[in-house]
Amino acid sequence: MSGIYEFGYRMPRFRADFHFLLQTGEPQPHLVDARCLDISEDGIAAQIAESLTIGAIVTLILTFPGFGNTLRIPAKVSNQHGEDHGFAFLFPSDAEREEVQRYVASLHHDPVRLRSHP
Repeated sequence: MSGIYEFGYRMPRFRADFHFLLQTGEPQPHLVDARCLDISEDGIAAQIAESLTIGAIVTLILTFPGFGNTLRIPAKVSNQHGEDHGFAFLFPSDAEREEVQRYVASLHHDPVRLRSHP
């Protein structure tokens, strides 16, 4: 398979390229610019300029391209490789989950095949 592996994600991941803000938690909350790499109904992969601890809880401030609403969704840092981070959504309500599902449904129907990290 030439270096391409399927990971055991519950939901298919789709390429997406947009910027959003991420608010870190305690002890010194601050905003960080992030760039989405791919997204699923369960989480998002993004590049950020600082390293976050796996397991940390952050707030993602998302305005999806072509969508008018800005969402504030808590998320848990699920993985980190250099500037690339994975975040698992921690939806506060069904309304946020449904908005993410609508955006993901609007993307291409070919899921991302992610490369493994060395």
